[in-house]
Amino acid sequence: MIEQSSISYYQLLDDIEREACRDSFYEFLQSFWDVIIKETPVFNWHIKFLCDELQELSKSIVRREAKPYDLIVNIPPGTTKSTVTTIMWPAWLWTQDPTIRIITNSYSMDLSIEHAVKSRDILTSEKFKRLFPEVKIRKDKGAKSSYENTNTGARYTTSTGGTITGKHAHILISDDPLNPSQAASDADRKAANEHTKTLSSRKVDKANTPVITIMQRLHEEDVTGYLLKKKGEKIRHLNLPAEDSEKVLPAEVRAKYISGLLDPVRLNRSVLDEALTDLGSMGYAGQYDQSPTAKGGNIVKATWFKYMSSASFQSIRTPQNPVVFFMDTAYTDKDQDNDPTGIIATCKIGADLYITKAAKVYKEFPELIKFVPDWVRANGYSNQSTLRIEPKASGLSVVQQLKRTTDINITTTPTPKDDKKTRLTASSPKIECGRVILITDTWNEDFVDEICGFPNKTHDEYVDLIAYAVDYHLNTPKTQSHAIHNAFR
Repeated sequence: MIEQSSISYYQLLDDIEREACRDSFYEFLQSFWDVIIKETPVFNWHIKFLCDELQELSKSIVRREAKPYDLIVNIPPGTTKSTVTTIMWPAWLWTQDPTIRIITNSYSMDLSIEHAVKSRDILTSEKFKRLFPEVKIRKDKGAKSSYENTNTGARYTTSTGGTITGKHAHILISDDPLNPSQAASDADRKAANEHTKTLSSRKVDKANTPVITIMQRLHEEDVTGYLLKKKGEKIRHLNLPAEDSEKVLPAEVRAKYISGLLDPVRLNRSVLDEALTDLGSMGYAGQYDQSPTAKGGNIVKATWFKYMSSASFQSIRTPQNPVVFFMDTAYTDKDQDNDPTGIIATCKIGADLYITKAAKVYKEFPELIKFVPDWVRANGYSNQSTLRIEPKASGLSVVQQLKRTTDINITTTPTPKDDKKTRLTASSPKIECGRVILITDTWNEDFVDEICGFPNKTHDEYVDLIAYAVDYHLNTPKTQSHAIHNAFR
């Protein structure tokens, strides 16, 4: 009699736990945490927040209804993001509907398999089998990288650049499609974005299958940037930097930050200070601050630029201070869009470089040839001026055509020996000491934003141009009268 009561008691406990786990993904995560993680758990508020977000999205998946949105989560490393999203959640989804098919992705196949194996460890644990006996892994399809259950549900894994031919899923999870070391590579970023397109073709139903992307924010054109630009309002964006700031999304969760920190245990002040030392300000910005640009700027800081009004500049400029123009050319051939053409107007007075105007335009070759003479003449061109054009293929074509059709003084800039990062770094001391002065105008914000955001910005035409201008005006031995440091705004 006692033995029967004991069995009934433990059965009752299992029944209670089973229902709690089915009703709440967060309860499930807590219940199965020790199956794959032996350390004492720390359930910071953001873990429940992520669980609740994923559970809400799960409703449409289970009902096979139109998805409300795709989801992007930007969050620092070391916050259990993979445990929550890529390991625990797929296992919990099968407690809701064991027919669900899932594809998970990461930047490497080894990492994708590791996540899948840990999920399988949960599914094959004694506890899971006891609470959810209806979910069983098929013995003939139970590999590490891909497995199926006896109810037609499946978990498939792939990696950036890999293939997953013939497989379709009710949900796609992309966990770190790009790692920090790849973010600086144009080729690697493009590969990650192209792979994201490929993943989107692996949906059972395009209207119903959501894509969940969880990663650090590493570049303006990383997968997050690509998706936000492409889908915009169709995406729910959760942005959870390590430290409280205006970048937190949704804004209301800022109130949950503890002493200004996302997770004061895993990411306490000491841990973050060490990360800043190890990664530098730019690396820290992407991985912990969830911003492609470090506070104030990456290589160049926004506060280094000085400003002067146009009227003040004109009052100190003389005919002995000609305007020199620099142009980084690009033009559109037929229907193929390339980078914009960048052009700046500059002037050296004393030991200082003044940038008086900057612009970017998208124009086909004939329109570009018509545009250039009008622009330089409108912005201070004189017979003492020169237009100096970067000597790449499109630039040489522009030089040749402008020489044939205009009387503008045109030449090429020296062929660069170093890459853009090296050249901007070499120019940065001149900017830092206040010798690069911007004439106040509407172009200032875009100009400074691009230069300070480099190398994590979409475009870098102004980076090339300021490097050329600094080298020409401030590094070339030339004697000028005297520096004028007054009239700054």
